[in-house]
Amino acid sequence: MFNGVISVRIKTENQILAVRTKARWLAEKIGFDKVRAGVLSTIISEIARLILSQTNTGRIDILSIRSNMKTGVTILAFVEELERNEIEKKLTEKRRIIKRIDFSTLAVKQIVDEFRIFPVDNRELIMQITKWV
Repeated sequence: MFNGVISVRIKTENQILAVRTKARWLAEKIGFDKVRAGVLSTIISEIARLILSQTNTGRIDILSIRSNMKTGVTILAFVEELERNEIEKKLTEKRRIIKRIDFSTLAVKQIVDEFRIFPVDNRELIMQITKWV
């Protein structure tokens, strides 16, 4: 079974393409079909764009994982140098939107299996996304 970790510092548009390409490669190596690997790389590029739009620097780590005979990837996005009130405002806005959406009717719920947000301190936020093969 293939194990791997990718880490890319996000400071420019070029690094978005780099992390997207590396993510697709890793996903295919651990068993994702081409369609799911493509979807995963798109998610990662959108997270990288979010990092650039909110701050000047961040990092995305992609790890292959195994648990109870399952294989998948975990994406850790480190969004750095944020203003605390901006984090709280964005989370509040997203919660309001989420309350209005009926996720049971969306096919998109199949894209990620787990999603968490961890405010680390006043200036950093970690997003964790997990997808199982």
